[in-house]
Amino acid sequence: MHRTARLLAGGVVLASIAAALTGCTGGTGSVDGCTPPVSSGQASESVRATGNVGTAPSVSFATPLHANRTEVSVLTPGHGAPISAAQEVSVEVTFLSGTTGAEVTRTDYTGATPARFVVGTVQIPGLRKALVCSQVGERLAVVLPPGQAIPAASRPTGLSASDTVVAVVDVRDAYLARADGTNQVMGDGLPSVVLGPDGRPGITLPQSTPPSKLRVANLKDGDGATIRDGDTAVIHYTGVVWKPGDAANGTVFDSSWTSGSPVDVVVKKGQTVPGLVTALAGQKVGSQVLAILPPSQAYGGQSTSTIPANATLVFVVDILGKA
Repeated sequence: MHRTARLLAGGVVLASIAAALTGCTGGTGSVDGCTPPVSSGQASESVRATGNVGTAPSVSFATPLHANRTEVSVLTPGHGAPISAAQEVSVEVTFLSGTTGAEVTRTDYTGATPARFVVGTVQIPGLRKALVCSQVGERLAVVLPPGQAIPAASRPTGLSASDTVVAVVDVRDAYLARADGTNQVMGDGLPSVVLGPDGRPGITLPQSTPPSKLRVANLKDGDGATIRDGDTAVIHYTGVVWKPGDAANGTVFDSSWTSGSPVDVVVKKGQTVPGLVTALAGQKVGSQVLAILPPSQAYGGQSTSTIPANATLVFVVDILGKA
């Protein structure tokens, strides 16, 4: 992963923006019921960036540039549903010193390794605010005062603790925070699923014997892009052991909701658990899928620290997008 992608995606996770907002175009006021946490100002309006969105920009502004608060201006408008703090985004970004105007770090703009992170957990406080209510396809000029910029532990060479930072951010893509499809009526004999306020599933197993064959049922039907064999799906998931009589029965063996960050799954034989390939191929983004994997479609006789041998596994998967 490129250094800038690591800077944005990893490191210290600070407190997120208070609530997941529904959005509008950042820095331009309230639209579609969303008021951005930050607005444009004289500093962000002075930033110019030439080149197409998704390509490395040529950035100019009068130096030294200083700001007392985070400012954001839209250089190129976007489209589609605005972005909340709970969503993962894919961005290309160039950081520059407000003091000298020099570039200090950037993503590689090849499309292969954009920075991907959940907006509300990015370690640059001002960037968390600036991206709420942005839209896919936007190019943003973000001016970050020292206290809202890059933390000292991650500060690139060429920046001092007193520098204002300019970031030019291209929003390449955004993924759902949770499945948003139409609720479906579930059949009898299946595990029951209750969703928390953030979409996190709680799974209760029936007292019956697990099925001997793979079973797949949609809790929600999405209407987004179709996940096909070989695609990389962006998902949230929770997995539970279903093995009556075993101490692990009913326990969660893994969940992406614990970290708060979605994961990528290659939907292809040999790349992930066999039953999940079958369960996800042909599904649409926005769907929530319940998949019951018998041992032959899961890990068979293998065991791990959280999964006993010959266990049936129950997954609830939110399909958030295609990477």
